[in-house]
Amino acid sequence: MGGSVSSLNSTNVGYVFSIDGSGKIDSMAGGVNGPVNALYCDNDTQLVYVGGNFTSTVAGLTTSVATMRAVSTGSLAIYETATAAWRALSFHGLDGPVFDFTKVKDRVYAVGAFTSTADNATHIALGEQPINLNACTLTGGNSAETEGFNDPQNIICTSGADSTGNTWLMRDKLPGYYRIDFPFRTTPSLLRLMNTAYEGRGTKAIRVEAAQNNQVLAMSYLDPELRTEMFCGQSCPLPQDYNWHEFRFVDNDETLANITGVIINIVDWYGMGGGFNKVEMYQRGKYPL
Repeated sequence: MGGSVSSLNSTNVGYVFSIDGSGKIDSMAGGVNGPVNALYCDNDTQLVYVGGNFTSTVAGLTTSVATMRAVSTGSLAIYETATAAWRALSFHGLDGPVFDFTKVKDRVYAVGAFTSTADNATHIALGEQPINLNACTLTGGNSAETEGFNDPQNIICTSGADSTGNTWLMRDKLPGYYRIDFPFRTTPSLLRLMNTAYEGRGTKAIRVEAAQNNQVLAMSYLDPELRTEMFCGQSCPLPQDYNWHEFRFVDNDETLANITGVIINIVDWYGMGGGFNKVEMYQRGKYPL
């Protein structure tokens, strides 16, 4: 069964599930992350074809927005009843919703509002082409006055702990920014941040802007509890822990092409002020360094 149901009798079912003769519910490996419009059960192959308005199976989601697009199933998924697992597709699904299935001889056809497969630049792993931040100009706005915590270079290319010389902090109770100017124009794909918790400080929310015109850039991140891609612009949340947190640049290619740099505005903070312990950036197109 499938539809807009995300729970049944206190059981999470992820929009698609099965029930046996005794009433036992099978969540089908967690289901998918959006509404289901169509199901086709192929008795010959013991496969269940699932179509709808979703981007991935729940099992395919990870804790990283950088890789979740690489495992996207784009409105189409196939469940193997023999192994109780989702089958890996040879492509990244479709670029629109699926509404029905039909079988002709040994082929199953999907019907819906799509025009092509979803195999494009947004469905590759985003964290594969790092930007060399050592070659960039780094600026801290409202950097802390405390020696050892006021250098924006502290948080690049480092494995150091959250301590002096390895962390960048802002002044007490003031907003600020961390600016990265690239040596060449590029198309950013991913921003990775590790927060600071030094003396209870930390960044609670950010706003990312294009350095050349201060245009707010749309970002997305993976909600760790819902395992769903969330979108943000004016205020993107950053948990206060020592894990990497990833933000995907989601604007169209025209907006993101030839970016000269980014400004990471700290709009809210924990404790006395914001800051970061580590920062990384990645790009779609290579540029010479």
